[in-house]
Amino acid sequence: MFEKLFNYLRILFNLSETTTDKPVPTVPKEETPKVPEKPVKEDKEPDIVNWAQDGSEVQSDTVITVIDENKDVVISGDEAIEETEIGFDGDGDDIPDVIDDMPEIPHPETGHKPRYLWCLDGGHGKESRGKRSPIYNGNEQFFEYEFNRDIVERIMKRLDSLGVRYFDVVPDYESVGNILEERVNRANWKQSSLPKIYLSIHSNAGPTRTPNDWVVDRVSGIETWFYHGSRSGRSLATVFQRRLIEATGWKNRHIKSRDKNQFYVLKKTKMPAILTENGFYNNENQVKAMQQDSVRQMIAEAHVRAILEVEAQGIK
Repeated sequence: MFEKLFNYLRILFNLSETTTDKPVPTVPKEETPKVPEKPVKEDKEPDIVNWAQDGSEVQSDTVITVIDENKDVVISGDEAIEETEIGFDGDGDDIPDVIDDMPEIPHPETGHKPRYLWCLDGGHGKESRGKRSPIYNGNEQFFEYEFNRDIVERIMKRLDSLGVRYFDVVPDYESVGNILEERVNRANWKQSSLPKIYLSIHSNAGPTRTPNDWVVDRVSGIETWFYHGSRSGRSLATVFQRRLIEATGWKNRHIKSRDKNQFYVLKKTKMPAILTENGFYNNENQVKAMQQDSVRQMIAEAHVRAILEVEAQGIK
C-alpha cells in the first residue's frame, strides 16, 4: 500500500515538474503606436502665378469674382474672362489682441494720432522658388521678392515721417521663402493696442507656355485681392486699387476675390486683409518700368495715400 502511495506521489511530483518546466507563452507587449512626424514642406503659395507658369489650369469649380469698384458691379462675360487670367493670397476677430506698452499719442510734427497697426508683408522671400522674370537686355532679371521688399521699405520710411503705426512682418526676407504660416502667425500674435490691418504687397505674373516666355502685352496692370465675403476687405481693396490706378495710370484689373481655394494669408489672418498685385514681372514692357526707382516710389506713395485715407476715414 505504501509502495502504491509512494508511486502515486512520485507521478504527481513529476507532473508538477513538467508543468513547471513547460515554457509559458509570452504575450507581446503592447506598444504605443508612433505618431508619424508631419513632413516638413516648403510653403507654396496656392496662387494662379504657380498654375500659369506650370501650364496647368485653375480648378474649374473655383469662381473668381471681379468687381468694378467704380461701378460697383460684377464684370461678366468675355471681359471677366480676360480680367481673371491672373490671381493671388481674411477676415477674423476670434484672436484677442494683447495690448502693448506704446502710447497712442499724436505725431509731434504731423499731429497724426495712429488709428490702426498696419501689418506690412512683402510677399515671398529670397529663398522662394521661381518668382522672377525671364532674362532680358542680356543679363537683367526681375526678382519679385526684391521688388516687394523695396516697396515695403519705401512705405515704412514714409509712415515713420507721418506717425502711422506699422509692423514689418518679414524683416528676415533674405533668409526665408514664402513661410506662409509663419507670416500669418507673426501678424496674428503681434501685440497691439490698435486694431490691425494686413497688407500684402506683390507683383504679378501671367500665363505662358514656359516659365521663360513673356506674356502678351495686354496682360498687364494692377489688381487688388480681398477675402471672399469680407466687407472690410472689399472696402480696403477698393481704396487701394483706386489709389494705385490714379498714381500709375496702368490698366485697371479691378478688385477680386474667389469663393474657393482662398489665398492663405487672406484666409488665416485674424484681421481685415488685402493683397495688391503691382504690375506684371513677365510682361517685357511693364517689368522694365517696375525696375525704375521713380516707378517704385510712385507705387509706394500710392499705398501710403491709401493708408492715410483709411487712417482718416476708417474702414467703411
